[in-house]
Amino acid sequence: MGPILSSLVELQAIESRVRDTKKELEKGQQVLKKQLRRIQQLKSALETKREDIKLSRMQCDKLEVDLKSKDEELTRLRVTLNTAKTNKEYSAILTRINTDKADNSKLEDQILALISQIESDQKECKEIEENIEIETQRLDEIQEEIEEKQGKIQAKLDKFEAERLKAFSKVSDKHGYLFDRLADRYDGEVLAEVAQANGVKGDYSCRGCFMKVPLEVANSLMTRDDVIACPNCGRILVLDMNPKQQATS
Repeated sequence: MGPILSSLVELQAIESRVRDTKKELEKGQQVLKKQLRRIQQLKSALETKREDIKLSRMQCDKLEVDLKSKDEELTRLRVTLNTAKTNKEYSAILTRINTDKADNSKLEDQILALISQIESDQKECKEIEENIEIETQRLDEIQEEIEEKQGKIQAKLDKFEAERLKAFSKVSDKHGYLFDRLADRYDGEVLAEVAQANGVKGDYSCRGCFMKVPLEVANSLMTRDDVIACPNCGRILVLDMNPKQQATS
């Protein structure tokens, strides 16, 4: 392999290390964001539950006002019952009293159900608050762990990026531009080996896209030190990406 392709193979190795290290940094931030989302979900659930309690209390207060009004009406009816002048009037008032008493019993049941629901929601609120406290403490621990790890990862990334700049200085501007463009398209996987397909002599394929590569392209790689793109995916083709040709970390 000539100096042009050797330089690109070296650059490919370093590019992979740079991108892998950046992903390490991003992974830490993703863990942090996931924990923040967890806390936010708990806070939203707490706010929803508090709003439920507020609405239940308003409804309970309204029912208690209705119950008080009906109790007052029952007291008035009982007084009226004692002054009824005819059996018909007495029977009508008694029926009204019994109906109101049944209605009051339903109101009391509704009020008790709401009070029970409020108590249950309050218990859930307390549990959510405890979970928020636990998850917030965990967030602090995660931040501390990430800051410690990311300092080391960033130092490693700075080293690899310096190596990348040095490796770029060994390739031409034209090839450097092409490398960058392909790196963005294929997440750093710019180069691809050409290999015999199914071990059949004269039958070659690109290991980047696994499509067939014309025999004349493979022959050119054997005789020329030049950048030749895969006719299918556009990656830069090489015959060998042996680690011995790459820069060591």
